[in-house]
Amino acid sequence: MWTVANPGLGEPDSILSESRVRSAKAANLRTLQTTLASARSHAETTGWTALSRDAFVERLVGLVPEIDLLIRGLDAQAAALETYSVTVDEIQGEQRLLEAQRTTADTDLYDLQLGKTDFAQPGDTFIFMPTTVLQTRREEAFEVAYAAIAGIDVLWDELATRRRTADDVCVRDLGSDQVLGATSWFGSSWASGSSVDDLIARMNTLSEADLAVLIATNPDLVKRMLTATPETVAERWQQLGEPARLALIAGAPALLGSLNGLPALARVAANRLNASTRITEIDAESAKLDAENAGMDRTRGRWEQSYGRSDQIAKELEQLEDERSYLQRTVDGKNQLYLYDHEGARIVEMRGTPSSETRERITYVPGTMSNMDMFYDGSVQPLSDWFVDNHPDTVAFIYKDGLFPGDSGGTRGGLTKGVADANSADFAKQTGPVLADFETGLATDPLLTDATSTAIGHSWGLANITSAEVAGAHYDSVVSLSGAWMPQDWGADPTTNYADFSYEDILQVAQGTGAVGDGNNPRSSDAFQAGAFYEGPKPAYTVDGDGTLIWHPTVLMDNHNLVATDNVNNREVVRDLQELIYG
Repeated sequence: MWTVANPGLGEPDSILSESRVRSAKAANLRTLQTTLASARSHAETTGWTALSRDAFVERLVGLVPEIDLLIRGLDAQAAALETYSVTVDEIQGEQRLLEAQRTTADTDLYDLQLGKTDFAQPGDTFIFMPTTVLQTRREEAFEVAYAAIAGIDVLWDELATRRRTADDVCVRDLGSDQVLGATSWFGSSWASGSSVDDLIARMNTLSEADLAVLIATNPDLVKRMLTATPETVAERWQQLGEPARLALIAGAPALLGSLNGLPALARVAANRLNASTRITEIDAESAKLDAENAGMDRTRGRWEQSYGRSDQIAKELEQLEDERSYLQRTVDGKNQLYLYDHEGARIVEMRGTPSSETRERITYVPGTMSNMDMFYDGSVQPLSDWFVDNHPDTVAFIYKDGLFPGDSGGTRGGLTKGVADANSADFAKQTGPVLADFETGLATDPLLTDATSTAIGHSWGLANITSAEVAGAHYDSVVSLSGAWMPQDWGADPTTNYADFSYEDILQVAQGTGAVGDGNNPRSSDAFQAGAFYEGPKPAYTVDGDGTLIWHPTVLMDNHNLVATDNVNNREVVRDLQELIYG
C-alpha cells in the first residue's frame, strides 16, 4: 500500500496486465454471445430436447442483456486499470524528479548550515567581504533553500493527492462485485486450492448468467474440473446439475465434444456447435482462396506457375465445400458427430439415438487409407446405417480417431505409406489405447451401459480393435470383415465371441504368404469362427487351359471392399452378420 512518503508505490506493468486480463474476459464473453446464439438456434433439436427437461437452452436469449452488461463492465474495468497504470507510472516519474530536487535542496541547506557556502557573486571587487553584506547574502540563501524545500513539499503533497484521487476513481470504476458477481470467487486463491468436488458443488449454486460468465472467463478452471479419465469424467458429469451441464455444452463445446466419459447426447450437442464454428472458418478460408485466385487471374505473367496454383486452389476449394456440406447436415441435425476435430483428422459419427430402449451398441472401424473425405461423401457409413435402420434398438459409431494407416494425422501419406502403417505393430500400439478410452467412455453412458457391444473391423480396423483389447477394451463380440491381423501379445477374451467374414480378396492372398501381421490373422486363429469364403459377383481367379491358376487383382480388391458394404452383392454377409449380432 502506498504512503504519503512514497505516493508512487506500485507496479504499472502489473496493473496494465490486470487490464488486459479483463479485456480478454470481455472478448471471451463476446465469443460466448455468438456461441449462445448458435446453441439457441439448435434448441428445438432432438438432442437438446433429450438433454433438457426444462428447455434451458430456450432461456439463453434472456442472458443476452445480462452478458451485454457484463461486457460493458469488464470494458470499463479494463479502461479504468489502464488509466490507473498510466497515472501511477506518471506519478513515479515525477516522484523520482522531486526526489532528485529534494536531495539537491537538502544538500544546499546542509552546506549553508555548516558554513561551506561561498557567497561571492560576479562583479565583487573587494577581497574582504563586509560583514553586513555577508550576513545579508547568507540570510537570502537560507530563504531560497527553505523556499525550494517548501515548494518541493507542496508538489509532493500534490502527488499524494493525485494518487489518492486515482485510487478512488479506479475503485469506483472497477465495481468488481457488480461485474463478476458470484463468479469472482472462482478466480481467487481459495478456488485454486479447493477440490473438484467443492468446485462442482459451488458451481451448482450459480444462476444461468453466472454459469455462462464462469465458463467463458475461466476456461482453465473448466478443464481442471473435467479433464480426467473417462470414468472420472462420467462421475463428475453426474455431480453437475442440469443447468451447469447445459451451460458447459453451450460455453465450452470444443472441450466437451471430445471428452470421453460424457454421455453421447451431450457430445453430439456440443459438436453441432463445433460444426457451426468450423463452417465459419471454412467460409473465411474459401474467401481467402477465392481472392488469391482472382489476384492470379489479373496477373498471369508467370502463367505456368499461376495455372498450377490455380488447379491446387480449385482442389482445396472443392475439399472445403465437401466438408462444409457435411457439417451443414450436422448443424441441420441430419448427421450426429460424437467427435469432430478437423486439424487432428479425428471424427466419430453416431447413427441412431441412445435411449432407454437401446439394446445394441456397434463400433465400426474402417480400414487402411480411411480419411475424413470418406465420411463427407458417405463411403464408410452404409453398413452401420443398414443395421440402425433395420434395428431401431441399435446405436452405431463409425470411428476414426486421428491415426489411421495412410492418413496419419491427416497427412494422407499415400498407398505405400498406408500399407506400411497397416502392417506395423508399433503403429497399432499407438492407436489401441485411444480406441480403448473411447470404449470406456461409451460404457459409462447411462443410456448405453446395458447395451450389448459389438466391434466390427474392416481390414486394418481389426488390428485397431484387437490392439484396443490389449489396452483393456472389452466387447461382447468382435467381427472381422476381411480383418488384417491381431497383435502378437493379443489373446482372445473367453467372454467374447469372435467371427470372421471374408471373400477371397487381395488381403487374403497376402495373408497366405505369412507377411501380414506375421501370420497372426483371423483365419489362422482358433478364436475366430470362420466358414468358407463367400463368393463374390465375379470369380477371384480362373484356370486356363493348361490348368494354371490366374488371379484377378481388380476382382480381389473389389471383394475386399465389398465385404464392408450394404451392397446387394454382399447380402449373404450382411444376413449372417445380422444373425451373429441379433440372434
